[in-house]
Amino acid sequence: MHAILFKRIRELVLLILMPVTGVCQLPDMYNINWRCVGPAHFGGRVTCVTGAPGNYKTYFIGTAAGGLFRTSNGGTTFSLVFDDTNSPSIGAIAIAPSDNNIIYVGTGEGDPRNDISYGDGIYRSDDGGEAWLHIGLENTERFSSIVIHPDDPDIVYAAAMGKAWSESSDRGIYKSIDGGKSWARILYVNNTTGASALSIHPENTEIIYAGMYDYLRKPWHFRSGGSGSGLYRSEDAGKTWTLLTDPSLNNGLPGEKLLGRIDVDISSANPDVIYSMIESQEDGELWRSDNAGKTWAMVNDDHRINNRPFYYTTLFISPEDPYKVWALAGSLYYSEDGGENFSRNRGTTFGDHHAFWIDPEDPDHVLNGCDGGASVSFDRGTSWTYLNNIPMAQAYHVGFDMQYPYNIYSGFQDHEIWKGPSQRWAQTGSTGKDWTRLRDMADGMNAFAHPSDNNIIIYNGHFGDITKTDLRTGEERFIQPYPIGPSGTSAADEKYRFNWDSPIALSPHNPEILYYGGNVLFRSDDRGETWKIISPDLTTNDPDKMKLSGGPISPDNTRAEYHCTIVSIAESPVKQGLIIVGTDDGNLQLTEDNGKTWKNLSDHLPGPVSGWISEVIASRISENRIYVSIDQHRLGDFGSYIFRSDNMGLSWEKITEGMKSYVHCVKEDPMYPDLLFAGTERGIFVSFNSGDIWHSLNMGIPELPVYDIQIHPRENDLIIATHGRGIYILDDISWMRKIADMENGRPYLLSTRDAFRYIPVSDRSRQGDDIYIAPNPQYGAFINYFIPDSNTVGNPDIFISGGDNNLIWQFSTDTLPGMHRLVWNLGEDLSLSNEDIITDRYAGRHKMPPGTYFVTLSVDSRELDRKTIEVFPDPRNDIPAGNTKECYLLVHELALRMNMLLNISPDDPVILSRMNWLYNQVRKNSDKPTPAQEYWIRMLIKQADDMLKNWGETHNGF
Repeated sequence: MHAILFKRIRELVLLILMPVTGVCQLPDMYNINWRCVGPAHFGGRVTCVTGAPGNYKTYFIGTAAGGLFRTSNGGTTFSLVFDDTNSPSIGAIAIAPSDNNIIYVGTGEGDPRNDISYGDGIYRSDDGGEAWLHIGLENTERFSSIVIHPDDPDIVYAAAMGKAWSESSDRGIYKSIDGGKSWARILYVNNTTGASALSIHPENTEIIYAGMYDYLRKPWHFRSGGSGSGLYRSEDAGKTWTLLTDPSLNNGLPGEKLLGRIDVDISSANPDVIYSMIESQEDGELWRSDNAGKTWAMVNDDHRINNRPFYYTTLFISPEDPYKVWALAGSLYYSEDGGENFSRNRGTTFGDHHAFWIDPEDPDHVLNGCDGGASVSFDRGTSWTYLNNIPMAQAYHVGFDMQYPYNIYSGFQDHEIWKGPSQRWAQTGSTGKDWTRLRDMADGMNAFAHPSDNNIIIYNGHFGDITKTDLRTGEERFIQPYPIGPSGTSAADEKYRFNWDSPIALSPHNPEILYYGGNVLFRSDDRGETWKIISPDLTTNDPDKMKLSGGPISPDNTRAEYHCTIVSIAESPVKQGLIIVGTDDGNLQLTEDNGKTWKNLSDHLPGPVSGWISEVIASRISENRIYVSIDQHRLGDFGSYIFRSDNMGLSWEKITEGMKSYVHCVKEDPMYPDLLFAGTERGIFVSFNSGDIWHSLNMGIPELPVYDIQIHPRENDLIIATHGRGIYILDDISWMRKIADMENGRPYLLSTRDAFRYIPVSDRSRQGDDIYIAPNPQYGAFINYFIPDSNTVGNPDIFISGGDNNLIWQFSTDTLPGMHRLVWNLGEDLSLSNEDIITDRYAGRHKMPPGTYFVTLSVDSRELDRKTIEVFPDPRNDIPAGNTKECYLLVHELALRMNMLLNISPDDPVILSRMNWLYNQVRKNSDKPTPAQEYWIRMLIKQADDMLKNWGETHNGF
């Protein structure tokens, strides 16, 4: 494969030297699409589920950041029914009991953990989820529950959790009596108290219960509970409310001390029975009233049924029996005695449960949603069917290797580290069985193959550790510099502090050198076996931001709030030893001497104070150019912040024109440094002029959170890690490096991508429709061309020819203005080079041998552009190139005779049937035919020539 490498190096040199002649807008694109490669065999966080009563075929699954999915065939397939809206984060969904076609969705996840996305209000559908209308409450940011009046679908209540990272006056309970045309807030406590629960009396709809939750999240702390929390009841449809947790009522509920998150549910079988799960500083987890809420009794104090209250605090009552109740927590719990005793883990499901639905007409039919996706049960949770055909994985990062085809490595929320194919050189794409799990347990973060040995995979999890695995054995070796695990206490108690998403970086000058960020910068020169510290504490080391992260009721120290840590690292590809480090508390540090001395550039950096420096980029243009992105959403600022410096950080220019939402990552193209990509909470953006102007590159996918970006150096694929639907690939972005330099007025042949001549294997039989199959890219060589808005030269044709200029293939181009992609399948059309063949019946069915081919864009026989395509042999085998060519020549001659026989005898004589049978045996071969095949090919060719000769003599000189 040395030819590939030399060609890439030549292109790199030319592109770096190429000047930028203009600012380019992103054109319309045709046949250029993102591919979602999954994985789908495990899910992401499911926030809400609901179904149509009595109809096991139709139900909905809402996700933390992957959108809303609907099935109409019992889970065999799912449709994306919410992608045209403005938020892929779903907090609550409700189907109107009186009309199942009317559905309300509240956007924004209601469980405020550290990786949450946000919503833009509430939507309504009147046709079962086909079309959606935004109906307001756009500033509420997130919802926990929606309740619809049982008889009037225009009367709807919404529980708004409000902003998670800042105080908000939009928190509380909202009501609409006109189907969402207008809203009134009917319960409000204060700017830090959101609504965590809502339940309506099934018979007397004037009675409503609401759980109010006082909480506030910061990057370094999460407060769960406060003076605003409480359980409320209204007896006049929300006009007035009674605080049931008022200690003066002496009704058995807690309230003397602080309360946290609260859930409440009323039994539909006996509305006098009401349950409330309450996070409290007093003893107890679950309370029950048997007299319509007049008095309450604490029925369960087992912390396990609500082991992380801010994340769970969820209960459901079975519709046919008021004393059968479910509790959702790290595990799934079920009680048949009114909550006094619970059994754990009914059936086999993943953990961290958030969503549940019980069919009111068949209580054995239940849906479950958790951090691992969604499941359905028809025996009340004794056994489950896992829905593994929905791509909803929440990726933190993505890496790759240099195999053929290359593999993807990624870490996922609550789903460890996995390896999977970017494509399969087969007739079908990849499924879950093609993915390999590399890590035992963790929220998986960075993962990549070592450049010197693709069998060595380096990755880390959320505990601040690094692991190295050799794929030849599968053994996992922990290599972190500080091998002591998290203590469950404050960050200040640790010798070294590591972020939830600690950065790993390879040196661009020596791949054996590995950098790892804690509060100091670690360096290893031997792939992580030994480490040394090459910096002082590079953070602000603020003791006020390193205290216990949980409380005041429930401690929750999972390292998610460890602060004053390094979150981004980059070494200059231009100057070895020039290293830039960004921290989560606003420090931007730089060294030019491999860490001997450090310079804090924070005072020069504009933008938010104490900003989370999500990415640092040391440009390959110059050692002086640096890019920095700041993600300040954890302090309530959702603005876009990217800065560029051309004097090593002494002064900065903000470069975010055209961008939307906060920025997770930035990537500079390795071959055309003026080409930048940025991943934001609302999708992927591209700039063709070093960040001066940005354009959305979502191209048909919803506005998913993009946490990481990579560009494969051989295939030129753009790979993104979305925190909602796993990994997407935009195949071959080489054309993006050229469009900034075009002149308007004529079509352009921008780029081609070389191809491998492999035989797509058929290794799978029919598997049904309930398996997600990631699409492969189209087989063959990519040809990218551009049609301008003002095309003055005519409509072009594109030709493929061989080294001897013989014509092989012809494309009639699409003339719509924009960017187009054609894919040559490496086939041959004999009618282009042989005047005796009017129409090649076998065109494209046999493949050209490896070699150099030419692509020409012409108008009226006038050549405008010409490029080459290299067709390489399958790198997985060692078949001599001469054998493949020998096979092609025989098949070529056989196809030639077959076409000519069709011209003279369309009735398909016996010889043609035999030739066709043999043709199909050998046309895909990479190796030369067997002696028997070669004998019969030559025999049939001779017989065909005799027939053609006789026919020609009969018809006067054919």
